Amino acid sequence: MDGAKGDGEEGGPQLRIRYGSAADVDRRLTGKKSGEGLPSLAACDEAVRLNPGSADAHMDRAMALISAGRRGDALEAAGEAARLDESRPEPHAVRGALFLTASRRAEAARAFQAAVKAEPGNAAHHMGLAVACMGEGRIADAIESFGEAARCDPSSADARLGLGDMLAGTGRAAEALESYEEAVRLDPGSAMAHERIGRALIGKGMYREGLAAHTRAAQIDPGLFDAHIGRGHALLETSRFMGALAAFTRAASLEPGSAAAHTGRAEALEHLGRLGKALSAIDRAVAADPGIAGVHIVRGEILCGMGRLEESLGELEEALRIDPGSRYAAEALDAVRLMARRAREGAALGP
Repeated sequence: MDGAKGDGEEGGPQLRIRYGSAADVDRRLTGKKSGEGLPSLAACDEAVRLNPGSADAHMDRAMALISAGRRGDALEAAGEAARLDESRPEPHAVRGALFLTASRRAEAARAFQAAVKAEPGNAAHHMGLAVACMGEGRIADAIESFGEAARCDPSSADARLGLGDMLAGTGRAAEALESYEEAVRLDPGSAMAHERIGRALIGKGMYREGLAAHTRAAQIDPGLFDAHIGRGHALLETSRFMGALAAFTRAASLEPGSAAAHTGRAEALEHLGRLGKALSAIDRAVAADPGIAGVHIVRGEILCGMGRLEESLGELEEALRIDPGSRYAAEALDAVRLMARRAREGAALGP
C-alpha cells in the first residue's frame, strides 16, 4: 500500500528567516550586536528626561531597553520616537520587529508599511512586511513584499528563499524552484535553500536529485531537521530502506516530538519487515499528533501486515474521519475490508 500516504501530512514549508528577534534588531539597523556601542540605559533615561522631544533620544532608549530584555518598554519608546518623527524609518522598523517577536502580526505589518513609506529602498523593511503578511495569511501581499525585497537587494538570499516558500505554497512550483536556485547561487552555504530545492525536486518526482540536495543541506547544517526528513523520504521512494531508517532516526533525535520523523521510521521498518518495531514507532507518532490522517494510514497498514485486520480497519476509518477526502485511505480501507471478509468466510468454513 505505498503511494499517496501524504493525506493530512504536517504542513508545507515553514519559513525560518530570523527577522527582528530582540537580539537582531539593532544589528540589522546599525550592524552592531545587541548592546555593542550603545549608551547605557541610565544615560538614555537621562537624555530623554533632558530632551523629551528628541526622537533620537527615544530611539537610543529603545535600543538600550532591547539590550536589557525589556521589549514592552522598548516598543513604547520606539513608538514615541515614531510619533515625534514619522519620516524616520528606524522607529517603525524596530516597532515592526518587536511586534513580530510578540506574534502581533497585524500591528507589525502596519509598522513595516510605515517603514517602507519612509524608506522604500530598504530591503529589510520589505522583508519584515512580508513575514508579517505571511503570518496573517496574506500570501499575495507576502509574495509582493518578498519580490520587492529582492529587487531592493539583489544579493539577498533570504528574500529569494521567502519568495520561493510563498510561491510553493500557492502551487507555483516551477517559479518556487527558480527562486530557491537563485538563493543557492547567492548563498551556496545556505542549508535551508538546498533543503528547499530538495523538497521541490521530490515534489516533481525527481527523487535522486532531491536526495542530493537534501544531503548537501545536511552536510552544511547537520542539525537541520527538514534535511533529514527530506533525505528519508527520498531514500524511501528509491527503496533504500536502511538509509531511510537512519535518516528518519536522525530526524527523531533532533525533534523527538515529531510525528513526521516517527512515521518515517515506521514506514522504513515496515518495508524492512520489522513490523513489531514499526508498530512501536508509529505509536510514538500517534502520541505526538493523533490528528494526522497519514499517521493512522501507516498504522493501519502495519496492523494489516501483522494480520490484525479489525484493528487495521479501525485505524483506516479514523484516517477517513480526519480527512474524508483521502482517496488513498478509502482505497486502503476497501482493501482491508475485503481481506477481513474473506478471513471471516474462511473461518466459517472451518478446516
